[in-house]
Amino acid sequence: MRTITPLMIERFRKYKLEEGRTKSTCNRYMALMKTMFNTAIQENYTAGNPVNKVKFYSEKDTLKERILTEAEERKLMETCSDTLKPILIAALNTGMRRAEILNLTWSQVDFKNRRIRVEKTKNNKLRFIPINDILFYELNTLREMDGQSPYLFFNSETGKPYLDMKKGFKAACRRAGIEGLRFHDLRHTFATRLVEKGVDIETVRDLLGHSSIIITQRYTHSNDERKKRAVESLRKTGKSDTPVTHESKNERGKAGAPGRIRTGDLGIRNPSLYPY
Repeated sequence: MRTITPLMIERFRKYKLEEGRTKSTCNRYMALMKTMFNTAIQENYTAGNPVNKVKFYSEKDTLKERILTEAEERKLMETCSDTLKPILIAALNTGMRRAEILNLTWSQVDFKNRRIRVEKTKNNKLRFIPINDILFYELNTLREMDGQSPYLFFNSETGKPYLDMKKGFKAACRRAGIEGLRFHDLRHTFATRLVEKGVDIETVRDLLGHSSIIITQRYTHSNDERKKRAVESLRKTGKSDTPVTHESKNERGKAGAPGRIRTGDLGIRNPSLYPY
């Protein structure tokens, strides 16, 4: 370990880039090496950490985000299987990670208080996510169909939760004519929609379970149009000009407009409002 130099590490990650690895993946390699050397120092195997002398790649330009439009969402729901549909609805209405959704148990779903307790998280921190009307209806339907398994989403042949839905998800996207969409992008879509509707960044961070608000701030770019309108509202107006204001009452009344829940209390009062 004492023979490894910063130059060797630079050459190593350059080789990985040439192999087709991304800069973010190379940074994960670097982080792992850094931890290994720090452990080695504590155990007196070596005296220094060469990774400290190598600058990590900037990942700002490597973040790939694909936001699902409402039109694409409708097409996706029409073409996906009955098994996949509730999983997609859970992803779009909770922002939970794929593993968190697939390992979700009924004991984590609190129907009385309408919230989900997310236990096995990436940062090992417990968090709670409210259940909105759309998801509440879907979960009730799912529970009525099969309440035998402790898991919400499971393989009927094995009785165990699905490990992945990649094949079915890609097939549904292909049938819907949707390109470049990953399952994780549904989490991006959830966060972006919240920001666009004016939800404060701290609340978004809590719902996503991010350890730092810096990670959540990547979604604030989606609010550029709102900021543009805010600045334009300051311009001087003449007699023929129409002042730029917030959305009118009629606009706020449209489906999906800020401050309005898209559906009623689904399955309880007005099932006809269910969007899918």
